[in-house]
Amino acid sequence: MMIFFAIVLAAIGLILLSARKSPTFRNVPGAAPVVLFLAAVAVAVGSMIVVVPAGNIGVPILFGKVQQRHLPEGLHLINPLLKVEEMSVRTEAYTMSSRTREGQIVGDDSIEVLSQDGLRMPLEITVQYRLVASDAPQVYQTLGLDYVEKVIRPASRMAIRQAASQFTAQEAYSTRRSELGITTQKSLEDSIATLLSKQENIKGQGFIIQQVLLRNVTLPPRLQAAIEEKLSAEQDAQRMEFILAKESKEAERKKIEGQGIAEFQRIVTEGISEPLLKWKGIEATQKIAESPNTKIVIIGSGKDGLPVILNTDRP
Repeated sequence: MMIFFAIVLAAIGLILLSARKSPTFRNVPGAAPVVLFLAAVAVAVGSMIVVVPAGNIGVPILFGKVQQRHLPEGLHLINPLLKVEEMSVRTEAYTMSSRTREGQIVGDDSIEVLSQDGLRMPLEITVQYRLVASDAPQVYQTLGLDYVEKVIRPASRMAIRQAASQFTAQEAYSTRRSELGITTQKSLEDSIATLLSKQENIKGQGFIIQQVLLRNVTLPPRLQAAIEEKLSAEQDAQRMEFILAKESKEAERKKIEGQGIAEFQRIVTEGISEPLLKWKGIEATQKIAESPNTKIVIIGSGKDGLPVILNTDRP
């Protein structure tokens, strides 16, 4: 620790100051003890100041014993005998990616699960999580800094296997993929809670699972093609149902429109009478007679007694 280095510098300065009268140290400059004392003070002050970077918290440790508190990001004045261990509280991502080669799963962190219908499915999944700041001292004391390997990794693998067993291969591949991710997240939260509950020193939540992303589901090529063909047929059937429903609505609309036209014609027909027609003819004759055009009007000669109009302008 820096404080012990400061003590050593101060001790050397004190020795030089007291031994200046000795012939051995007679040639030592008189300012050397002062410089050593100032350096010791600077180192001591520096050991009392700690800066926790953004996105991290500091876990103070005194002589190997973890203090049950944490230092938030920023500048802090601390006991110079403390050691501060930094831990990230940012969102972290743990990914399990299965890569296949000649039908075999390869990779150090691959995952293969069994579906509800007994099919093996290599997956690619990402878990987004973060450490709870208030629980960081307990996590550090119990699990250390490699908590991903001790908690996140085994809990994630157990959770995805439990969740995948509730879905068929087709559901996991297409129709219910997002639901599989949600189920995995719930199962992962339960798995982490179960693992941490077995640790006597961890009383809090420990970690927050923010999201589980199911990035890829790998199926045998023939099964994948069959599922895609089935989904395409279902989409065609749904599209045909939509077309039939649309045509049915259009036929209903035309039927209602025809009924409306027929009703209108019936009402108009019932409202037209012979006296009305004669009266309209008289009104028209009057308007024509009053116009400046040259014409001959013969009253009472037409059918039903209506006037006959002769245009004298025509040759």
